[in-house]
Amino acid sequence: MFKNLKKEITFICTDKVERQCCEPIAEEAEKRGYKVKFTNNKFEKCEIGFYVSHLNYPQNSKFSVVTLHDLGQQHGEWPNMWKNEFWNQFDVGLLPSKEWADMWHNASCYDFARPNLGCYLTGWIKADKILNQNFDLENEKITQELNIDTTKPTVLYAPSWEWDNRELEIVNAVNEMNINLIIKQFPATPEVFPEQYKIINEVHSKVRNLNRKNVYILDSTINIFNCIALCDVLVSEESSTLYEAMLFGKLVIAVDDWMVPDIIPPRFPDFPYTWAVHTKKENLKNTINDVLLSKSYRDNVIAFRDSNFPNIGHAALSVMNIIDKLVFNKSIEIKPIEALELKKTPASYKKSVKIRKQLLRRYAFRIKYVKKIKILNLLYKIYRKVKYR
Repeated sequence: MFKNLKKEITFICTDKVERQCCEPIAEEAEKRGYKVKFTNNKFEKCEIGFYVSHLNYPQNSKFSVVTLHDLGQQHGEWPNMWKNEFWNQFDVGLLPSKEWADMWHNASCYDFARPNLGCYLTGWIKADKILNQNFDLENEKITQELNIDTTKPTVLYAPSWEWDNRELEIVNAVNEMNINLIIKQFPATPEVFPEQYKIINEVHSKVRNLNRKNVYILDSTINIFNCIALCDVLVSEESSTLYEAMLFGKLVIAVDDWMVPDIIPPRFPDFPYTWAVHTKKENLKNTINDVLLSKSYRDNVIAFRDSNFPNIGHAALSVMNIIDKLVFNKSIEIKPIEALELKKTPASYKKSVKIRKQLLRRYAFRIKYVKKIKILNLLYKIYRKVKYR
């Protein structure tokens, strides 16, 4: 039990996606008499600090909790992403699935992966949206506002990165099909993702100029679960939206040759799951047809979901039970994920750990000093614009 700790939880969220991950917990916390606050200040002083970003400073909280904001988070570093995101800075870690719990268990032999009080399997918090009493009403409102024909099958295009006119490509692929195509892009902003913001708006303009009656471009800030609820099939490359559609039991298609521009030159996507239907972009139209006509694909999706994700629709309840038990000593039976015996950090990880520490220091310096000194802040903004050219 943590003495003299107030029932106050602060959620540190730097964008709308991170906030959506925390909102179900905030609602459950308020029901239990906690005072709740949201902030984008990573250095906020907190009683109980809840963190979901890649870069965090939990030393500012009396009690700190960390979880993921993305089911595919740092997937390029799997099975050990913790060498890039130190969870030993936190009191508690929360994980969404058995697959994530197994990865953490195998990484728990290294000190940088181990929160002070362990990790717990809670389920995917963001999926609590599914059972929210307003969820169906929100979906009906979106359908009515866009005038979507609900008698037709609906395909959702939701990539992790827009690149090389892919949005236009899928619009043309389904042009002669008797379906709806709804498009949900990542909510990029010109301040944080200037290049993606520009690319998305340019391709939206091209699609709108086609004036296709069966194509609907959604507001990028809409919760992805509302978008998934409207569709029969989701198409992406490696986005976490593929995982989230799986939680709905929806059919998913991963296009294996849609390049991902998070490095130069762009790379092939990485989504090695057999419960997703894999295809090449030249076969996309035929694959969508096949998936819509066959019911057998859904069995693999549901089997993976049911064997991996606990508490679907009730993860926030599990989270608050853990906080109540560990912080305020409530008599609730919850066990942490078993950790392995500690080992010495191998040389192959030491470089990543060193780079991560430097990144944390540089970010803190920029926020604390650069942004407060006008000339330095101006130079940094110029640098941000130039580096993408």
